[in-house]
Amino acid sequence: MQLGQRFARCLLLLAVGLAAVTASQDKSVITSLVTKWAATSLVAETSEFIGKESNATFFKYVGNVAEAVASADFASLSAEKRYELAIKAATPLLSQSALDLLKFSLSIRAFSPSVQLFQQVGEEYASISCPAFFDVHGVTGCTAKELETAVEKADRSVAVQLLSVDHVLSFAVDAKPLTVIVYGELGSASWLSLHAAAKSAARQQKGLYVHRHFSREVTAEKVGLSGYGVELAIKNTEYKAEDDSNKKDEGSQEDEDDLHGFNIKLLKQLHPSEQEALSSLRMHLKEIEELAPLKQWQVQNLAYQAAQKIVDADGQEALTVLKELSQNFPLHGRSLSSQQIDDALRAEVEANQEALGEAGMEAGSTSLYVNGISMEVDSLDLFQLIDTLKQEEKLATGFYDMGVKDDYLPMLAQMDLTDEKSSYAVDYRLAEPVFLNNLDSDKKYKQWGNSVRLMLQPYYPGMIRPIARNLFTLVAVIDPTDATSRDLVQSMYMFTKHDVPLRLGLVFSVTDDPAISGRNDAGVAALNLFNYVKDNYDVGQAMQALAKVFSQLGDKFSAEGVRTFFETAYRGDYDEVFGPETEYGAGRSLGREFLAKTAIGDAPKVLLNGYILDDAGIKSDKFEESVMMEVMRISPKIQRAVMSGKLTDKMNVGNWVLEQGDVMPRLNKRILDAPATKRYLDLTDTTPCTAKNVNEYGRLSDAKKAGCVAERVRYVQRGEEDAATRPVTVWVVTDLETPEGRAVLYAALKHVKHSNKARIGLVLNPSDVVSACKSSSISFLAHSALRTLPVEKAKLFVPKLIKEENVVKLADGSATLEDISVAGMDVAGFLKEKALLDCERIKMESSFARDVIGLTGGQRAIVVNGLVVGPLDDDETMGDEDIGLMEKLIVGRGAQTIAKFVDDKWKIQRRHGKASDMVLRASSLIGKYAAARKRVALTLPGEKHSVVHLPAEDTTRAAASVVVVVDPLSRPAQKLASILELLRAAVNCNMKLVMNPKAKLSELPLKRFYRYVGSAEVAFDAEGKVSPPRALFTGLPSKQLLTLSMHPPDAWMIAATTSRYDLDNIKMEQVEQDVVALFSLEHILLEGHCFDEASGSPPRGMQFVLGTPSEHARYDTIVMANLGYFQLKAAPGAWQLRLREGRSKDIYKVTTHMHTEGEEEEGEVIRVLIDSFSGRVIRLRVSKREGMESEALLSESGQEEGTGSIWDTLQNSLGGSAVQEKYETINVFSLASGHLYERFMRIMILSVIKNTKAPVKFWLLKNYLSPQFKESLPLMAAAYGFEYELVEYKWPRWLHAQKEKHRIMWAYKILFLDVLFPLDLHKVVRSDLLELMNLDLDGAPYGYTPFCESRKEMDGFRFWKQGYWANHLAGRKYHISALYVIDLKKFRQIAAGDRLRGQYQGLSSDPNSLSNLDQACH
Repeated sequence: MQLGQRFARCLLLLAVGLAAVTASQDKSVITSLVTKWAATSLVAETSEFIGKESNATFFKYVGNVAEAVASADFASLSAEKRYELAIKAATPLLSQSALDLLKFSLSIRAFSPSVQLFQQVGEEYASISCPAFFDVHGVTGCTAKELETAVEKADRSVAVQLLSVDHVLSFAVDAKPLTVIVYGELGSASWLSLHAAAKSAARQQKGLYVHRHFSREVTAEKVGLSGYGVELAIKNTEYKAEDDSNKKDEGSQEDEDDLHGFNIKLLKQLHPSEQEALSSLRMHLKEIEELAPLKQWQVQNLAYQAAQKIVDADGQEALTVLKELSQNFPLHGRSLSSQQIDDALRAEVEANQEALGEAGMEAGSTSLYVNGISMEVDSLDLFQLIDTLKQEEKLATGFYDMGVKDDYLPMLAQMDLTDEKSSYAVDYRLAEPVFLNNLDSDKKYKQWGNSVRLMLQPYYPGMIRPIARNLFTLVAVIDPTDATSRDLVQSMYMFTKHDVPLRLGLVFSVTDDPAISGRNDAGVAALNLFNYVKDNYDVGQAMQALAKVFSQLGDKFSAEGVRTFFETAYRGDYDEVFGPETEYGAGRSLGREFLAKTAIGDAPKVLLNGYILDDAGIKSDKFEESVMMEVMRISPKIQRAVMSGKLTDKMNVGNWVLEQGDVMPRLNKRILDAPATKRYLDLTDTTPCTAKNVNEYGRLSDAKKAGCVAERVRYVQRGEEDAATRPVTVWVVTDLETPEGRAVLYAALKHVKHSNKARIGLVLNPSDVVSACKSSSISFLAHSALRTLPVEKAKLFVPKLIKEENVVKLADGSATLEDISVAGMDVAGFLKEKALLDCERIKMESSFARDVIGLTGGQRAIVVNGLVVGPLDDDETMGDEDIGLMEKLIVGRGAQTIAKFVDDKWKIQRRHGKASDMVLRASSLIGKYAAARKRVALTLPGEKHSVVHLPAEDTTRAAASVVVVVDPLSRPAQKLASILELLRAAVNCNMKLVMNPKAKLSELPLKRFYRYVGSAEVAFDAEGKVSPPRALFTGLPSKQLLTLSMHPPDAWMIAATTSRYDLDNIKMEQVEQDVVALFSLEHILLEGHCFDEASGSPPRGMQFVLGTPSEHARYDTIVMANLGYFQLKAAPGAWQLRLREGRSKDIYKVTTHMHTEGEEEEGEVIRVLIDSFSGRVIRLRVSKREGMESEALLSESGQEEGTGSIWDTLQNSLGGSAVQEKYETINVFSLASGHLYERFMRIMILSVIKNTKAPVKFWLLKNYLSPQFKESLPLMAAAYGFEYELVEYKWPRWLHAQKEKHRIMWAYKILFLDVLFPLDLHKVVRSDLLELMNLDLDGAPYGYTPFCESRKEMDGFRFWKQGYWANHLAGRKYHISALYVIDLKKFRQIAAGDRLRGQYQGLSSDPNSLSNLDQACH
């Protein structure tokens, strides 16, 4: 590095140091954010972090805490000492990487809402005053003795409602065990005694022990929050680039003798060789005082210059430079403009940007990838990041333990982990359908285009694109005796008649009894008729004949009716066509065989591209709609395949459709639903198993137990063991002493005879271990054969051994082992070796099945690549087709990709099945922990000159991969810089910074200062108290006008609670001391989307209330038509959601709900948990009650929600009824931000009251009001006698957000009027006047007032009086949104709010179209 660069860097560091030394003289801006709830225990938060792993791990931690506090005075411990206790108790249970993440989680208080949730539940017990208490089926108490008594006497019939987040310790075998819930603070003396008693009851199998956090002593201290951003935006225009060519050149300015403590003139005299560096320092110090504008040529390369400065930095310092340049860019703009750019950097950046462009990233964009997972930077919060890091840490550690470092990441990028494939298709070719048409080849489709790329062209909504390719195939499996089947034939005939672009196929499902013919069975007769016409005429006429006979006979369809129709219409011999010896019975057995083989149910069934249409949707009145909806659902998948080149014109489209990973040979719900359960075994332990008996085995961890089984199990497979790597490993867990148990193993062995991808292993789980251990038992014989016989002999002998007829013969002595042995088998040698074996292996396997898999003795299950399928029901069968389905499922989920990497990349030897074992372990690990998200493996042409590599600090453990593509002078970079620093401190990771600067800037890229709040570990003060995190701005320019804005996560609703100064207008030279602002987290949002089940559209105007068991309607909301969206203010806790009393509840009921508690539960109350800072988004479907089908929530007749508005708080302030207010009170909505405009609002309020005779109520937007205004408002209302209500609404995350505060304010004036106010508020005035309130809007939803023109001396300021506006208005009045009236009833009836939001969403992508945002939406 050149000496000048080092000198400049030293001077810059000196300047920063000086700023720190003189901090007492410089004034700062300091912000912090706290919760509304009291501080939660770090010990409890640690337990929630650990509890996410399992209940067992949670209670191990609880046990460690109990031991630690048994000899300590927990109450006297400081927060710091309690933190140390928690970390010490957690350390034995976590890896070092997980421990780092725990500390990170505690620093940002990620699990405080989880603890507070239980606190809220505990506070419902208002009558109990003791510090810790219990609830046993409604019996409550405070002492251990009372708990023991309650356990003995509690009434189990009293229902106990557990939460999905409850921590349950269970040793019970009772189907309905007693439930003991203990509320208390972990570590406290009062909790400790109840914990011991409840744990003892659980160990004695008297009941379940449930722990819930609760603290009776609630302190005034709040939880200091992290994970949010703070900006100080420059409000004036100094930062716009301008032509300064006529101004005095800055180089001619005299050097100062004293500039922030530096004598620049003297320094230049002492160091003449460092003139350039000292000039840069001078510019930097000058900018601290006042920010000067830059010339155009100085602006255009700033992003490249910043990238160069970052790349030139040493190692970890690169992140520091990125953070400093981005977050404090206004201070560095001028000095940065003198940075030289290396040609090599520019060339490499341009080459890399071409590669990034192919990956969908533009120059100047910023992206973050954690282990290849793209994290959306704008919406990213630390709490979501923690969740991702926890999962990825387990994944990385698992592979590291198996000897794989980061080589698994390219493999994951090639796997499709995003689609959980909740819907599957079947291969209809098995049914050999008769196709009525062929879009690929039929002449009548020749006039259509035949390129699959036509799928990418826009087309009319609700219609299928006319493309002459078999993109969509509709196959109906019909039973002609069924009325729905006959209707389907009629519909399909109409499809052919009208050339609907679907390939249509027909399959008959009729009796295959040879004794029954078409002469006496209507279904067989229909099949015979169809085949006769098809063979003698054509398939089109056959379909016409079938449709005609069904239409003519209707409900009287019969074999005799078919005969009459045939003899009337055709000349064929009836007996030859319909008799037992007919030649027209083709396909008679195919339908039933297909239905049985695929397990899709009984006829009629309709398949579109193999996907099964819902039975209710194939009724005649819904059939066309169901088909269209399924086409719309499938189309995006086909479009993606066309775009990515996976589907081309040269391919057979119909075959391609059926070769996709979600097309299965059979639909077995248990198997297909298994991946969603995430019941994967931990098979990452590869250390040798040393357990020699079941006692030693029982002392091992679950992972080690599974590792022992994986090491010792012997496999049966097709071909040689070492011939190929098997992507699928199946463990049959069964009891071979039962016919059902033997049938499962026999099916698996039958499948493996014709599979080159699977291998089968046996894990015994006998109901009676003693009987299974007898040397003559089938279990012992099969187990011994697999252990001692050569593989080729074992795979032939075991299937014969477990065949039922041979089992019977061996049992009654009518056959011996010699009789059922296979060719070349040395029976005597086998018996000799068998005699040397003990039963410990069988006992260990039985222990594994019970303790690790969770089966009871004798239960059956299949473990395929670590995924547990089962336990199977007693009468449930599992055939070889089901084993084949498992193979297809696992291969489709990436097993084949893993096998390819194991062979080609990792070079693991196949000998003794080592490579197949690695596939098994890796597949289970990925299934258990890998996030279901797409991963990207970025490949760049160059990484030498424009990429910064920061290797992991600890090479002895697993490391995550963090790749950042960043424009260093972008808004995302400001946020990302702090997050990257946190990741380096909290996570062992390899980090790569890829510079992606934007070239040829036309204006300064950043016009704000920014801070992101977060730390890697909890900080404590000298007294051992938690130091709350804060955002600190120092060294700010003194003359610039700044406005402070908070950027919290999407689910947070915050408000300023304390601030001496106007946060909208901060000028540092005018403040007397630090600007300190305290904000409060008012609410965490519960959001949702609601749709009518019948129409599929949102029930606009529907109202919900959210509350608790003791307060049903604490918060309320209205459903938008946009996406059926609604939001409710909430807080951590267990909540109850209801339809509000009135028309919402009278007309509708909730039919299904997702992401809630008890999704399968039906009833009027929906339970919802808020247990994280990310809030919750739920999905609801509603349907109209019987007899209310024609009713509307917002009818034109004016009948709306009655009295008792959704906001009951209205009546508290009115002192009268809402009906009276509707007609007698003027409702005025206003909003303001900043002390100046709040002053104007006060003047407006007094002016309206003074000039209006009617009562007035003001509705004020709370989101941006200052603490001073909110404090003065009640006093003002009392003094002048007016009503007011503060309303607030969080900007929905799906609606395009504005970046500048004044534009957000404009938007709030118009975009959320339908959801801000209650339904019985009919007219709102945006300002004042009874005359305006009574204005006839002539059916319009709102009316704007014209600008006044009475004072002629103001004409010079009326821009609409001249130029463009004068011509445009042509004498009409100029109207403004500063004052207007809204008819809320009409506004809602015509969905004006939804229309405006839709129009805004379309316009907002172009910021220039919204310079007057509220008027641009009209």
